[in-house]
Formats: sequence, structure tokens, C-alpha cells
Amino acid sequence: MIYLICKRYQRAVKSWQEQVIDIMPDRRICMRRNSYFIRLLSFNIILVIVSVFMLGYIAYLKTTSLINEKIDKINGQLLFQTQLQIENSLRSVESAIVQFSLSPNLINIMDVDFNVIKYENYLELKSLLPEINTLYSHDSGFSYFEIVNLNKGWVLRNGGVLAIQEVYSPDEIRRIKEGASSSIWSRVDNGNFEYTLKVPFSSFDQFNGVVRARIPGNEIYHVLATGKDMGEMTLIDANGSVIRGLIQFKSIQDELADAVQKVQRDIQIEPEGSFLTKLNGDEYSVIYRKSAKYGWTYLSVVSTLETNSTSRFIGFFIVITSFVVISVIFVFSLFGARKLYSPIKRLFHLVVSNSDDNSHARSNELDFINKKIRMFLQDSQRLKAQLGIKANELNDFFAFKLFQGELKQTEIESKLGIDMRWEQYCVMTVQIDTLEGTGYRKTDLDLLLFAVKNMLGELAAELSVLRPVIINNVQVLLIGTPHKNVEVMKEDVYLLSRSIQQAVKQYLKLQVSIGISDPFFKSYEASDGYHKAADALKLRMTHGREAILYISDFDETEAVKAKYPALIAKDLNDAIKFGDKEQTKHFLHNFIAEIFSGPYSYKDCHKFIFLLLMDMIKLSNNSDEMFIRLFKEKPLFDYLDQLLQNSGHDVEVWIYDTVIEPMITETLARNETRHRNITKTLIQFIHEEYDTDLTLEACASRLHFNPNYLGQIFRKESGSGFNDYLSQYRLIISKKMLAETDYQVQEIAENLRFSNSQNFIRYFKKMEGITPRQYRENLMKS
Repeated sequence: MIYLICKRYQRAVKSWQEQVIDIMPDRRICMRRNSYFIRLLSFNIILVIVSVFMLGYIAYLKTTSLINEKIDKINGQLLFQTQLQIENSLRSVESAIVQFSLSPNLINIMDVDFNVIKYENYLELKSLLPEINTLYSHDSGFSYFEIVNLNKGWVLRNGGVLAIQEVYSPDEIRRIKEGASSSIWSRVDNGNFEYTLKVPFSSFDQFNGVVRARIPGNEIYHVLATGKDMGEMTLIDANGSVIRGLIQFKSIQDELADAVQKVQRDIQIEPEGSFLTKLNGDEYSVIYRKSAKYGWTYLSVVSTLETNSTSRFIGFFIVITSFVVISVIFVFSLFGARKLYSPIKRLFHLVVSNSDDNSHARSNELDFINKKIRMFLQDSQRLKAQLGIKANELNDFFAFKLFQGELKQTEIESKLGIDMRWEQYCVMTVQIDTLEGTGYRKTDLDLLLFAVKNMLGELAAELSVLRPVIINNVQVLLIGTPHKNVEVMKEDVYLLSRSIQQAVKQYLKLQVSIGISDPFFKSYEASDGYHKAADALKLRMTHGREAILYISDFDETEAVKAKYPALIAKDLNDAIKFGDKEQTKHFLHNFIAEIFSGPYSYKDCHKFIFLLLMDMIKLSNNSDEMFIRLFKEKPLFDYLDQLLQNSGHDVEVWIYDTVIEPMITETLARNETRHRNITKTLIQFIHEEYDTDLTLEACASRLHFNPNYLGQIFRKESGSGFNDYLSQYRLIISKKMLAETDYQVQEIAENLRFSNSQNFIRYFKKMEGITPRQYRENLMKS
């Protein structure tokens, strides 16, 4: 049913879209499927449809559930009334039999032995017959009544007395005696119900006999019979047997038996309940109640066809009502959506008319407007950022040209104007002392310079005339002061310098030195101020780290005549000649420490380092190539100037890595080739002159080397000493003579320059494990 409703709704939506296109004035916009108006209206309609049908479906389920519960409750009450009617009838029978069992006549007759024929016995029996006749007149309609005396062995049935053996077999008598219950109802074969009571009633453990009464089963079956619409009822005994079969379901006894088995299982959990089951393809409601007194189960089977028919009618009514509600809401949604859409439509037309973008045909109005607004904001932010960057770049470029002296006075005054705040100016230069031991690397220098520049801009905001700029890794800042007094200005600049050093040390864990120029009164004098501040900063090499240096504190006329540390330089060059890296590093460190800690000016340090470089270049065999390499990228003086502004350690590392280490590598390579040639010559001497009195001293004299130095070279290259190698070669020659000649051992010892034959024999046995004679005999045997 829901599927058919959806299909009908799809056809209705297509028809509605055609109507909307005719209603709206701008057909071009409305015909687009992704129009916001279409989406807005569609969303409202879908929301209403889903909501209405969900509410209808919930109402349908709830109503159906209530109907089923109501019907089950009515059927359950009917079943309960039937139970009460049947059990009340049975209780009336029980009450009559119990009253009969308590009568004095019955009690007296139970002591009479009717097997003995006596007149007194007849009188006793006659006195009991009126009471028995009264039972037959009971409303339940007794069809049978008997008294069984187990002690005396007689049975009273239908007004006559018979011996018990004539009526019951021994097994039946035994079952009567062993009966567990004092009273019990049972169903006999002919469909009647029989009630058995042990007497005397007041003494259950010591009974003399039983009283039995039967009532017709039709009386009970008549109560169970109901109308067709109310289904059928039956009884199930404690053993699970159906006491009365269901007439409507005779052809499907197997399916009914399954339902009965389910009832038997369910009553073990709950004494009453209901469930749905399929019988012969139709759905039925099964309701059951268990009798606590008799152990029977009352069962009602009712068809649900009428209930389902009512539920379908309710569902159809809900669907019709839902369609009516949806139609009404659709009309209101159409006009409401048009009202809400009109301002969006006007804004959309405004954006489209001022845009060359044709993507509006592929997106709805709000998405297109949102896209354009985002693009506008992004372009605005991007332009604002670019303008800020360009403004900073222009300011930095102006400051750079100002400090380099590339601007005319008119250009400076037109840019800075006449600022009445500043009475005096000065230039401050700030530079990081060193990155050694700070955890930073050289690749971090640009970021650190940028961070220091930002700190300068914030700390000196009140005194700065221009933003700080970076020139050759040095921060340069033009400062103005409203004071005419030079000492007051120096104090302000000093306080600013200390705050800069403290901030950089606190946040970046770095040390910086600061150079300060002389005060000047015109902004166009900033170029001279920059060069003086830079010169002051260069003097920090003799004042240590974190220095604040005023150029006015240094007088060039007081400079001491510098003396070049030639002795340390000579030791350094000697260490380079011998390729000793440790000594080279030691003397280089002493040289740098001497010129940086001594009474030398910046220019002196610059000159001494240059002279040292020239001396070292002269030592190299490839001095021309090294000279060209040093001057290849930038002038050497500029590079030394930049290094000297950093730290002595940087200068030391650069000299060693760039100049000394390649020279040592070259020296070691050259020495290695010479050592191999010397070793090769000594081995040639041994191979050619083994039969002479050859010694290491004689070879050293011929080659013009020290014997010890020559022995060290030979041992390093060959792996053994000179004498050991000579003895081993003579051993090889002796073995060859023993194998190829008839020379005596003494003759061989003399030819190989052994002092005597015994020494030769001992050496041969030590090396080979056997004597020379044994060696020759072994060769002959083989």
C-alpha cells in the first residue's frame, strides 16, 4: 500500500512542477532542477509527507493494537465466564455428594455386611434409598450413582446390592484402594464425567469405601459451545488430552495438536495467556486459562479475520485523511515558499548581473551567492595581506637605501617629513654573537633574524623612526629622541639596548651585541650613522659577548702598533707540513685566541688572518687552485669581515674546514705515495742483495733517510720489520736450494750470510718445524 502511495506522489510532483513553471514569473530560474525554490518547496513537501505518513502509520499500528487487545480481553472474559459456569456446576455436584456422605444413614450402612441376608440389612438399605433418589433429582442430572464398600465387599448400584467381585476386577479394586485423592473428577469413555469421593469423608487415611456419581458430558459441552463469530472452546486435561474436540478444526487436527502443545508449554510459565497461530492457512487467536482447582486448561480459538478487516478499513481511512492533509499543506507551502524565495531571487539576480561566472546554471542560488561572497572575502584578505607586505617591503627598501647613502636629501625629507618629535637621531646595530652551544643550527639563522627584528620593532616602537632592516645579518634601526641633551639620549638608548638583550636572551636563549653611532640632528645623516654603528659593532671581538658599544668611546689615535704572532703561525705551518691534525687544531686555536684577546683592533685582526691565509696557501702544491677557490664566491675581505663580526670560533672553524683540512689531506696523500715507493725500493734491495751483508742502515744511507724513520715506513706498509722480511726471504731461497741443488747445509748457510750453520739450522727448524736435512729427505721421498 505504501509503495502505491509513493508512486502516486511521484506523478503528482511532476504535475506540480509543470504548474509551478507556469506560476513563477522567471521561467529560466524555476526550470532549473537545482533551483533553491524547488529545493525549498520539495523539502517542505517531503517533510510533510514523511511526517503525515509516519503519524498515520503509528496511529494505524496503535489502533490495530488496541482493537486486538480489546478483542483478546473480551474473549478472555468470555473464557473466564465459561470456566466459572462449568466449575460452579461441578462444585454443586461435589457439595451434594459430600452432604450425602455425611448423612447418618450412609455412615450406618457402611458398617452393614449386605453379603449376609438379614431383614435388618434391608431396613437399613430402605432408609438410604430416599436420599439416593434425592441425588438423582439434582440439577446436574445424575446419570449414574453407586456406593462401594471396600471393607464389607459389596456395591450398591441402581437400588441393588452386588458383591464387589461381581462388579470390579481385583486390579480395579486395588486401584480404588490406592487412590491418592479424597475426591477426583475424571472423564469416562462414553464422554460422561465421573466424580469419586472416599467415605467416610472426615477420615481420609482410614476410608471404608467410595461414592461415585456421573453426570452427562452434554451438560458441559453445551456450556463450551459458542457462536461462530466467537470461535470455539474446549478443555484440556492435566495429561494434555483434549476433552472435547473442536468441530471446526476436525480436518486440521495436526495443526491443532501443535497449538495444544504450545499451550501446554506456555502454561508451565503463565497460567493464562494468548498467542496467534495459523490454522488451515488462516490466522487465529488462541486464548487459554488453567484451572487451579481441577488442573484442566480452558482453550478458546477465535479467527482474526474480522479484526484484520477492521484494521484494513482503519488504514484506508488514515491514508485518505493523509492525502487530504498533504494536499492542503502543499497549497500553503507553495505560496509560503514563493514569499520566502522572493528576496533570495532578487539578490541572486543582482549577483548574476555583476558576474561573468556561468556556473550559476549548475548550482542553486544560495550556493552561488555563498561562493561569490567567499571569493570576495578571500580576494579582500589576499589584497590586504599583499598591500601590507608591499608596504613593509617599501619601508625596508627605503631604510636600506637610506643607510647605504643612496637617497637624496629631498627624497628623505619627502618620505619622513619634518617630525617635530625628534630632536636627535642615532643608528643602532644589533647582531647575534654566536649560535655555538645554543641548540640552533646555521639553517635557523634567517628565522632567528626575523624573530629578533620583530622584537626590535616592538621594544623600540616609541623611539624608532623607521622599521628595523637586516643588512648583512645585522639588524639596523634608526632611533629618534625628543631630548637635546646627549647624555640623556645615551641613557635612553642604553636602557633600550639592555631591554633588547634581555628579551632576546629570555625568549630565544641567544646573546646579542649592540653598536651605537654618534648622535646627529638630520635624518639624511643616517648613512654616516650606520657606518659608525657598524664599526662600533666590529669592536665587540675585543670586548666579549653581549657588549653595548658606542663609537664615541673609541679613539683611533690611541691604537697600539700591532705585532704579528709569527711564532704561533710558524708552528701552525709546521704542523700542516707533517699532516698532524691534532697539532694543527691546537696551534690554530692559539693563534685565534691570541689575536682576539690581545690589544689588537678590528683592522689588525683582519690583516693578521689574511696574512695567515697567504702563508698557508704558499705551503700547498696547488696554491693557485686554492687561491682561486677562496676568491670564487665573494671577495675574501668581505667574507672575513662577515666572519669577524660573528665570533672567533666561526673564524677558526672556517679556516680549518676551508683551508687547513684540504691541505692536510693533500699532504697525507702525497706522503702515502712516497711511502709506498720507499717500501717498494727496500723490497727490491732485499730480493737482489739477499746474499750480501744487507742492513737497514745501509739502505737508509743510500736513500738519504733516517734509519728509524725508514723502518717505521717499511713496517707500516709491509706489515713486518726490515730484518724479519729479509730473514723470511732468505728462508724461501734456502728451501729452493735444498730442493734444486746438491749444496751442503753449511754451504747454503754461508751463501745466505748466516754466521754459522748451527744458527741457520736452528732458524730453519723454528720456522718449518724440521731441520734442513729432514726437509731435503722428505722432498726426495715424495
